[in-house]
Amino acid sequence: MVNRCNKVGVRIIVDIVMNHMVGIGQKSGSGVSSSGSSSFDGTHGVQSFPGVPYSFGDFNNPKCDGDIQGSDYQNSAEHVKNCRLVGLLDLNQASPTVRAKIVAYLNKLIDMGVAGFRHDASKHMWPQDILNILNDVKDLRADLFGSNQRPFAVHEVIDRGGEAVKCADYLGNGRYTNFNFGAAVSSAAKQQSDWRYLANLGPGYGYGNNEDHDVLNFIDNHDNQRDSSPYVVTYKDGQKYNLAVGFMLAWPYGYPRVMSSFAFSYSDQSPPNSGASNDYATTSPTFNPDNTCDSKSGWVCEHRWPAIRQMAKFRSSVQGTAATQIVTDNQRIAFARDEAGFFALNQQGGTWNKNFATTLPAGDYCDHFTGGIDNGKCAGTKVTVRDDQTAYLNVPSNSVIAISLGSKLVPYSPPAVPSGYSTTVIFLKKDTQPGQNLFIRGGTSSSHNGKCSTGPYQQSSDPCAIPIYHNTTVPFVYAEYLSWSQQDNYLDFEGAEIKQGTHDGAAAFGTPLAYSTNDNTAVEYQPYNKYGPGYWMAVLKMDCSKAEQGWFEVKGYESPDIGWEGDIKQGSCTGGVGGSAPFSSINHVAKCGAVNVFTWESASCIVDSA
Repeated sequence: MVNRCNKVGVRIIVDIVMNHMVGIGQKSGSGVSSSGSSSFDGTHGVQSFPGVPYSFGDFNNPKCDGDIQGSDYQNSAEHVKNCRLVGLLDLNQASPTVRAKIVAYLNKLIDMGVAGFRHDASKHMWPQDILNILNDVKDLRADLFGSNQRPFAVHEVIDRGGEAVKCADYLGNGRYTNFNFGAAVSSAAKQQSDWRYLANLGPGYGYGNNEDHDVLNFIDNHDNQRDSSPYVVTYKDGQKYNLAVGFMLAWPYGYPRVMSSFAFSYSDQSPPNSGASNDYATTSPTFNPDNTCDSKSGWVCEHRWPAIRQMAKFRSSVQGTAATQIVTDNQRIAFARDEAGFFALNQQGGTWNKNFATTLPAGDYCDHFTGGIDNGKCAGTKVTVRDDQTAYLNVPSNSVIAISLGSKLVPYSPPAVPSGYSTTVIFLKKDTQPGQNLFIRGGTSSSHNGKCSTGPYQQSSDPCAIPIYHNTTVPFVYAEYLSWSQQDNYLDFEGAEIKQGTHDGAAAFGTPLAYSTNDNTAVEYQPYNKYGPGYWMAVLKMDCSKAEQGWFEVKGYESPDIGWEGDIKQGSCTGGVGGSAPFSSINHVAKCGAVNVFTWESASCIVDSA
């Protein structure tokens, strides 16, 4: 299954349990069994699991030989982490022996090709113990994900305020399950609060909403959808649920997760199955002509609902762009995803008739929420954006209109690269660690006597800035580069541009580079790379008329932590079309229209033909 999914770009995140084993007193052969048919004995004081193996000394009995009590959740983080969760035998992750066995298990999954892990019950483990485990886990498979890629990690930490264990305790270990996001959006969908307040939904909104890169956002999950009176909307709320999930997928905050359920009428109901005669094996869904799940099969499959499926396409089309042109009214919110999409939600009683600034190119678009494009035509609402980028919309009550470049009837084509722009390649060799990224800044500082704009956001009037277009081809796993290269229109010394794409809410630090190698069997292979592994690079179309006699300057910037590359002394380069620049610099000197090869904080350089 993992191989098949990877071949079509579907990544597998494994739900893992490393906090506990079976309930105390449970024993194989006494009406319970393991999925792997191994023997075990959870009798208090025995606690033997030879299939791992774990024995009594691997558990937290000496720290807490009892269950977590209800009051502990508000008063004792120590009890929540060390005591037994509803009677489940609590493993001691501080033990090197226990950690080694967990790491071996996770590494085995990585060898299969999984992309990461959802850590069950992280709230019941010490953050440092989890971090020690994650640090010992190997990188993801390079043939699937590229070199030095770490597993995706998300931690189940239920914290809606008033808890002894805080979601903030787990920052730096990966993302945490942000129950506060779903609560806020569901409150609006239930009309217990107002959609207009969600114009500020992001880091610092209410309790528990931390930075974009820290949170996994969702509307409901398998637990809270089963509450007797859920505080969130669920599939049982119909259109309100569509509105909530639609907003989540449209709003640029956090990493979204869409729920996919089976139907239930009571909280402990099992999934659809083939009965006792077949050992209650789960049955697969059957499908309707529109690819939704047939309710007769017992499956809900929210991810296949037409509006949610289309809003996932909207999300993909606008990735990395900011929310701008925000308009709110009572139980209404609308916003552009800058130059990539527009979203309007109306939960008032009447139609919302208004002229909106969409930031989109003129043309006809198909509303995602009512069906998107089907065989070259709109399956639902058609929206016309005028030459001034505005559109007059009639947003129905309890509905959404969402359009994007991906739903334009005549496919959007980026502006043609102007004549005079030449292919210019920058390579910068540097050893980096997972999570680090390289950028470049540069321009024509020498010819302007160093009088370049210090910014911010002055690139269009900066005399040293050189206009560029990104022309690097990378696979979709290069999410950072694909986001940061959007609306990156200048090579300059300032840093991020005002409309430049963001990744997980993090701004760029200049023009982004992508890791590359000359190994043509690797994911990171780039045809221009004749030089070896470890070269970060960008293929640019550059306005050579802005260079100084064909030359310009470049300096590296590493994020996080390192910052600027140190000064060097450079004025000439070797290579097939190298030579001397008309100036010397404390930065690298590069030639427009050529392949430029540098090493971090080294005066050596090569210039070859592009």
